[in-house]
Amino acid sequence: MLAVGALTLDIATVSGVAPGTRIAGISLDTDTSRARAAVEARGRQLAARTVTLTLNGRTVDHFTPSAFGSRVLTDEALVNAEANRPGPFGRIVQRLTGSEPVAVKLPVSYRGDALDNYVADVAARLDRSPREATLVARGDTVAVRAAIEGLSVQQEDLRRLLSEDLSSVPDTLEVPALRERPVTSTEIARGALVQALSFLEQPATIRIGGLVRALPRPVLARAVRIEGSAASLSSTALERPLRRAFSGLQRGPRDASFVTDGQHARIVPSRAGLSVDAARVAAGLMTSARPVIGRLRRTEPSFTTRRARALQISERVGGYSTSFNPGQDRVINVGLGAKVLDGHIIPAGGTLSLNEVLGKRTEERGFVPAPMIVGTIEIPAVGGGVSQIATTLYNAALESGLDVVRHTPHRLYISRYPAGRDATISWTEPDLVIRNDWAVPVLIRAETGVSWIKINMYSRPLGRRVELATSEPFAQTDPPTRKIINDALVTGEERDIQPGGKGFSITVTRRVYRRETLIKDERFSTTYAPDPHLIAVPPGTPDAIALPKAPGGN
Repeated sequence: MLAVGALTLDIATVSGVAPGTRIAGISLDTDTSRARAAVEARGRQLAARTVTLTLNGRTVDHFTPSAFGSRVLTDEALVNAEANRPGPFGRIVQRLTGSEPVAVKLPVSYRGDALDNYVADVAARLDRSPREATLVARGDTVAVRAAIEGLSVQQEDLRRLLSEDLSSVPDTLEVPALRERPVTSTEIARGALVQALSFLEQPATIRIGGLVRALPRPVLARAVRIEGSAASLSSTALERPLRRAFSGLQRGPRDASFVTDGQHARIVPSRAGLSVDAARVAAGLMTSARPVIGRLRRTEPSFTTRRARALQISERVGGYSTSFNPGQDRVINVGLGAKVLDGHIIPAGGTLSLNEVLGKRTEERGFVPAPMIVGTIEIPAVGGGVSQIATTLYNAALESGLDVVRHTPHRLYISRYPAGRDATISWTEPDLVIRNDWAVPVLIRAETGVSWIKINMYSRPLGRRVELATSEPFAQTDPPTRKIINDALVTGEERDIQPGGKGFSITVTRRVYRRETLIKDERFSTTYAPDPHLIAVPPGTPDAIALPKAPGGN
């Protein structure tokens, strides 16, 4: 009894920051400054060691905490130690039973996102999706490609293990990861292989009507699949070989289309196609019956005669044509763009963006460099000239009574177009957007000749009538003179490259009627800048400028 009393007195007189606890093996039965210094020293030692990361016992990386800006959170550890230290009775029990002091965690932080980025990098290297076992063709036979288990690193768990308690991180740490088994295991594939080989043992003879054909064994091997736990033959994989084998019996579906003559639109009826029923053949080839009795199935066109008739497109409701000089590079761009535009249908209430229809004009698509106007100067650009399509379509839309949603005239007047009725486009702005605000869709037909482009609109007339009038030019302005730098010229040389022309304003009015009812009364005003007089001069000439650069893709 005297011994216990003495022990109690001894425990009661013990001082320290947190008696009966320890951090990273450091006893806290001492004053705060000594405890802090000892813990920090131990923390530096732990942070300098290299931890080996493993997965399934295989080394995947090495991690040194200090290399990632680790900082031991000593204050936090000491606060936790004080909160968890045993009382006097607890320390008596520790002394009597010889139990270990309370172990307190030594947390650690890392520089910025260093730990998060490191863990994400480990996951990126180790994560993998499960790979299903499959049957793969090997010449005229098939073999099993084994399944691979999926793996997902548990990033939050790995971050916690590397930061929650530096003292508990072992020298070798197994990366926490979840494994995902594939649905189709290697064992399932091996069972399916037996079935697949039985498909290949027999000749793949097929009869349709009086025609008998045999598919080569490698073709059948490439069509083998696993469905569930059984082998099967893919009808999709057999479609092309069957199309070749029975080409004389098949025909593709033909969509309905429109033929126009400048005044009327006539429907060319759609036609159903005929093709070998690949699903029926595949099912037959998985049985022992030979030859497999195949059949032709009907394939429907995507645009049927019924759908074409429902559009009610019957006659020309407006159109326009503009001319160009044959043989110029821009003619290539105009012709290519017209082919892309031809045949487009604007549904009732729908809009058409010319830029969306034509797409970006690039050399890969066949467009070529040709002159285009940038500001008030003409320079070469890929797709130059497609604004002639915009002008022609704009006028066709005006003549057809369609709504003009967005339209930008050229800054300079171009004499081949009617004044006040031109339009320009470039990629991606400006654009020409028109809306079919009539109750019946509109078919656009665009064609080019040696020196012209013509765009006609076909729909149902619906009693539409359009009146257009153009004012006389007004508010004329004289052209400025601009000096353009030409590196080929020397001091004292000058060369006229553009004579210039006056600017002016002009107004176009449009009245659109539905039978006798006026439904639109519009004014379109355009101001053209004067066409500058351009003079080429040598470098160093005062007030001279360089030609502007063309935008990417006209």
